[in-house]
Amino acid sequence: MLCYHRIEEPPTHASGDTNFVRPAHFAAHLAALARLGFHGVTVHDVLSWKAGRSTLPPRPIAITFDDAYESVVTTALPLMSVYRWPATVYAISGYLGEHNTWDPGAPPARQLDAAALRTILADGHDVGSHTRHHQRVRGLNGAQLQEELASSKDDLEQQLGAACTSVAFPFGTHDRTVLDATQDAGYLGACTLKRWANGRRTNAFRLGRMSVGGPLPPWLLLAKLGKLMLTPSANQSSSVNTR
Repeated sequence: MLCYHRIEEPPTHASGDTNFVRPAHFAAHLAALARLGFHGVTVHDVLSWKAGRSTLPPRPIAITFDDAYESVVTTALPLMSVYRWPATVYAISGYLGEHNTWDPGAPPARQLDAAALRTILADGHDVGSHTRHHQRVRGLNGAQLQEELASSKDDLEQQLGAACTSVAFPFGTHDRTVLDATQDAGYLGACTLKRWANGRRTNAFRLGRMSVGGPLPPWLLLAKLGKLMLTPSANQSSSVNTR
């Protein structure tokens, strides 16, 4: 799985900000992946496969977008449509249609609203939760976890009229308490930022993703991806190695 954020030209003062990927670079990433025979899937597809309910195409890879920025719709999805590639978009339920407040080093960006997310779903993409307020969930107490995880899931399901089956932990942080709360909230799986390949035995609540950002040329993305594919999940048991 790959994790992107803003598919935009970075501001001059933040040219190395890893939340940004230039549209031309993103298009080149997609072309390189397609050329090597990768096929796009959603996180929901992966979870369904892990549960034995469906199959996956050869060389499957999920492209995810954290924070649900408007550039997902204006830039990323049109580029992905060339390859009929689905996306999984992780939205912050308390910020739908509003601007981000957690990236002071870059210009604020508007988050997609509920109507845009409903259109994304209707077009065959996947929408999951990125919590309610983009908080680091590791270290929160029970009531706070309930709000960030369960309430966010409820928010999205009510706004979108569809099941919200997965969550992506902001900044990738989590611990055993967080994983238990995620299961209790009714999610089927969760994405971290652990760099490992996901297999049948991977803990569905500790799915690995590789963060992609900055001026990353296609050859380097593929090199990193090749190394990732050779790194089996370290979470095949109940142990939790947090970050």
